[in-house]
Amino acid sequence: MRFIPIIAGTMLLAACATSYQPNNRWTGGGFSEIPIAADAYKVTVNGNGYTSSERTNEMALLRSAELTRDNGFNYFIVVTSDEYQSTRQFVTSGSSTSTTTGSAIAYSYGNRAYATGVANTSTTYTPPQIYTIFKPNIAMVVKFVPDEFAEQTAALSVTQVFGLYAEKYGLTVSANLDQ
Repeated sequence: MRFIPIIAGTMLLAACATSYQPNNRWTGGGFSEIPIAADAYKVTVNGNGYTSSERTNEMALLRSAELTRDNGFNYFIVVTSDEYQSTRQFVTSGSSTSTTTGSAIAYSYGNRAYATGVANTSTTYTPPQIYTIFKPNIAMVVKFVPDEFAEQTAALSVTQVFGLYAEKYGLTVSANLDQ
């Protein structure tokens, strides 16, 4: 039963990872693309601190397959692929907590009162912490390939890429992928 908290924690972290969506700085990443030729695009995927580099690669391939299909092709090749990461750091403030405990005894003798006691103070100090967040990113250039050249160029199939990643990233794909 020790595995249930581990599984739940893993699922919670996966839910925080970048979603398959257009790039959005408020939600922590996504994909973007720019056409660089009639048959080529540069596809970029930016992850957040909970995203793995494997996830950014898969999302880039999936977006490339969408663009390929939308432009009337069934195959594409990855011309270049550049993986990098951005790094952010933040520092928490330090803190201290003090606790004082004591005891006292009071008594009177005649018209005089006496008191005696002991007090102890302990302080716990937590120094500032530095947290580093790594955000994986990928930029790839993809070129669409006509069907007759797909085998010669070892092109990736839009149908295969959708088969591998569409369901995983919540993308609904029509039954007829070939246009």
